Amino acid sequence: MILHYAHLCAAAGGVDAFLIGSEMRGLTTIRDGAASYPAVDALRQLAADVRAILGPDTRISYAADWSEYFGHHPDDGSGDVFFHLDPLWADDEIDFVGIDIYMPLSDWRDGFEHLDAKDGWPAIYDRAYLQSNIAGGEGFDWFYASDADRSAQIRTPITDGAHGKPRVFRCKDLRSWWSNEHFDRPGGAETGAPTTWVPQSKPVRFTEIGCPAIDRGTNQPNVFFDPKSSESEVPYFSRGWRDDAIQRAYLEAMHLFWGEATNNPVSGITGNRMVNMGECAVWTWDARPYPFFPELTDVWSDGENWRLGHWLTGRLGSVALAALVRHLCLRAGLPAERIDVSGLWGAIEGYAINAIEAPRNALTTLGRHFGFDAVESEGVIRFFIRGRAAVASLSFNDLVASDAESGNGEPIELTRAQETELPQALKWQIARADEDYDAAMVEARRITVASDRISSESFPMAVPPEEAERRCRRALMEAWAGRETASFRLPPSRLALDPADVVALDHDGRITEYRLTNIADGEARMIEGVRQDRETGSLPPGNPRPTSPERPMVFGAPDVVLLDLPQVSEDVAAHRPLIAVNAAPWPGEVAVYRSAAEDGFELLTSVSRRAKMDPPCATPRVAGLDRRRSHAGRV
Repeated sequence: MILHYAHLCAAAGGVDAFLIGSEMRGLTTIRDGAASYPAVDALRQLAADVRAILGPDTRISYAADWSEYFGHHPDDGSGDVFFHLDPLWADDEIDFVGIDIYMPLSDWRDGFEHLDAKDGWPAIYDRAYLQSNIAGGEGFDWFYASDADRSAQIRTPITDGAHGKPRVFRCKDLRSWWSNEHFDRPGGAETGAPTTWVPQSKPVRFTEIGCPAIDRGTNQPNVFFDPKSSESEVPYFSRGWRDDAIQRAYLEAMHLFWGEATNNPVSGITGNRMVNMGECAVWTWDARPYPFFPELTDVWSDGENWRLGHWLTGRLGSVALAALVRHLCLRAGLPAERIDVSGLWGAIEGYAINAIEAPRNALTTLGRHFGFDAVESEGVIRFFIRGRAAVASLSFNDLVASDAESGNGEPIELTRAQETELPQALKWQIARADEDYDAAMVEARRITVASDRISSESFPMAVPPEEAERRCRRALMEAWAGRETASFRLPPSRLALDPADVVALDHDGRITEYRLTNIADGEARMIEGVRQDRETGSLPPGNPRPTSPERPMVFGAPDVVLLDLPQVSEDVAAHRPLIAVNAAPWPGEVAVYRSAAEDGFELLTSVSRRAKMDPPCATPRVAGLDRRRSHAGRV
């Protein structure tokens, strides 16, 4: 089969690159001796055969699984460690190291008491958090020895005992694998001679990079959800709902990390970067037209898998919220070095500015929809998604009395708004990119409240309705949580606090988080804040809404038959033939042109009635009587 494809590529004029196989870990790790891997030898021969067909200009490689490329560590108690693919990587016919890289970049759980949240990371979408786990975290610093350890977050450090080379067992330590010689360890004892791999001799290409668009997809990017498949899974600790933002965050983190020169060294042999990002491929782009795929499930049976799958189709065209906010700030005249959008995540399928307005108005609209704040700090405008962890804990003794001279007065004032001042329901109108930007309405409503106010707003943006419904519910919950406000005074020693920071305030034994909204500096710092509920950032999306894309009407060439029949009436010239036209679908009218040559056609007439044409008979008819007209038979 592989050679058949190679011959097809040669017949088509050649290709830039060709893979002789992909993710055949079950084969490449089979041994017929202590250190003999026959499938690897077969791949080397296959590479030579493909080279003979495609020639020297085609780059040839094998796409190894991310858990396969760096060695074979059989779990049989032998202690064996073999760099089993090194003969393949070192082969003269292999031009680059191909890796399908689906390594986990997060270990996120419910709530805010798991280890990564305690380390101060704001959210799973944070690009700095994801980048820190590309060459760190699970598979680099530690691993889970069992499912029970994973559930309890008992992390076992990756070590190498007396050898002192933990890189041997780190699937994420691509740099060390690429930069160093490799030594097999039969029975756990390191050999004196290295393998045939020459450090830095060949570039690395990520033959697949991808993440499913499912909640917490970065916890386990290699799995996919397909109810019809026996291999269907959801990532660790995923709640199973659609999440386009985590897919984009994963791809952005990978692109930014490997785009940094400090993370991607230059080979001392070839002079090129270790990872050739320009030749990497993202999984998966589908040639089927969006939104007809995935919506037309009667045409494509796998359309239902798109929502939670790795597909970029219908998603890649969106713009990152951080990029849009940055663009609006640049248009407003802010220098690039004074804009910080690292605290934003998510994407938007389209945004319309329908009138001349200040960029601040557009930013305010985006802020209401996505739930973010902007604050000036140290000369930089910083944007943050709400729901961050508290940066300080305050008790009654940390506050300053309202009458500082006498030390009297209440140090804190708490206010709770009336229910009747708050909305019972929010109704948002957005546009749907998958329905030709038609309007869609989403709603969030509280049931057991005294208020009957309904607030409506139209947002000039295109977003998936299920995602808009999530944000609408978040906004309603924020409004009700924010009915509690606090005003207090802090000493100048608390100068580090900025608006949009969150503090945990202990008042009469009740610890409440407040997001700071206003700070006025004087002899003391006058602080105003609103209560926040971090759980509003973990709401599920709304129910998916099917779309009905209008199927285009495609008119093919009509079936035309010229009929040389007897003269049917005196007003028809005897020499003029009749014409019958049929088409499915019928366009309504078919024009008939004529010309004595191959050009210069002129309109003769038009046919507005569709002729009825039966298909040819599948079986021959029985011969009738000669020279008799049959009024009952029909052909």
